[in-house]
Amino acid sequence: MGSWLMLLVVLSFVFAILGFAAVLYYFLAQAFHSKEALVIDTPEEALERKI
Repeated sequence: MGSWLMLLVVLSFVFAILGFAAVLYYFLAQAFHSKEALVIDTPEEALERKI
């Protein structure tokens, strides 16, 4: 019984850590658009771009 409970606790911690990482990744991906970061603008295009 003890080993099953320990396995359940370990799996719940792993699930919680992966869930937190997924939420953190989602919000960081929304904050920093990686596709636009790869585009190099001229100064004129940078001034015309809406933020």
